[in-house]
Amino acid sequence: MAGSPAKRNYALVCGSYLPASETFVYGQMTGCERWTPVVLARDLVPTRALFPFPKVVSLSLPERALWFAARRSPRFSAAIRREGAEFVHAHFGTNGALAFPTARRLGLPLVTTLHGVDVGVLLSERVPGNYRWYAKIARDMLDGSALLLPASSELAEAAVSLGADPEKVRVHRLGVDLAGFRAADRPDRPARFLMIGRFVEKKGFEYGIRAFAKIAGEIPGSTMRLVGTGALDAELRRLAADLGVADRVEFLGVLPQPKVAAELEACDVLVAPCVVARNGDRDSGLIVLKEAAATAMPAVATICGGLPEIVDDGATGFLAKQRDVDGLAEPMLALARDPGLRARMGRAARAKMEREYDARVQNARLEALFDSLF
Repeated sequence: MAGSPAKRNYALVCGSYLPASETFVYGQMTGCERWTPVVLARDLVPTRALFPFPKVVSLSLPERALWFAARRSPRFSAAIRREGAEFVHAHFGTNGALAFPTARRLGLPLVTTLHGVDVGVLLSERVPGNYRWYAKIARDMLDGSALLLPASSELAEAAVSLGADPEKVRVHRLGVDLAGFRAADRPDRPARFLMIGRFVEKKGFEYGIRAFAKIAGEIPGSTMRLVGTGALDAELRRLAADLGVADRVEFLGVLPQPKVAAELEACDVLVAPCVVARNGDRDSGLIVLKEAAATAMPAVATICGGLPEIVDDGATGFLAKQRDVDGLAEPMLALARDPGLRARMGRAARAKMEREYDARVQNARLEALFDSLF
């Protein structure tokens, strides 16, 4: 029997390889059937062990300084030539802007996937200090990318408003590995609410805790669990204590992906109270929202970024305005009181993922976009 045809190579530019929050990058790297990357990472982090991959090239501290100051890396350029990469794909506009001069020197097309903060900070009236370098070079990424792949329609519109050529903008939503998440049958029990993500402003976890505290007295036995950590950890713990629900709000810390999947199956309602942060950062296609839906879990989310594209209000979950505690609390209470409603919405959520967000289908579409470069 003839072997499978050899995969074609490309260069994938990321920041650190690889934060636990960027499973979507790994899913694309390993999920494509005809294209495979050599990964160009500015540095390596401990969580790289969660993402084994044979071809990862990283930079030393002096090399990183050159990469940021001059947007040059002899090590990256050598790896691209050695592997015969046919194009460069950057995750996040920041990395696209850094990679543009290298792609241009080597005569390779640049593809940039936009995720949220990379567009949001450019829309801010005052660009945050740590992104001012990016604002100075972002035009190279917007003009120089052969393809711009925003992860939501909202991001696509924002990119065009910044001057991106609409002909180069293609919305590409990140998929979810449906085989890795089973549609769980949940018992009739006091509702377990769940929030997952980094403890940063854009996740809006403060509003989720406030909403839970508002209804906790009406739903005895119900709990809220938080998976993750971050700069706001102590602040969120204090808030739960101040609101009198510390004994019912559980902080589980960072969990490996298999335990995250188990936690999704063990809980009943995902709460995603995302907001546009003060620096313009926002979520585009919130992966955990899709993973929860894949386990047949309904969600209470906000009208923010790409979330309304994932949650069908009134069908697979409920949508509330940003920072609206009452708007979150009302549907949370309705779902807590009605296990049948949770089950119906959960089934609809799983069906939506199967129709629109299957990673196998989305990765095939991504490969078709890659093919269109040639």
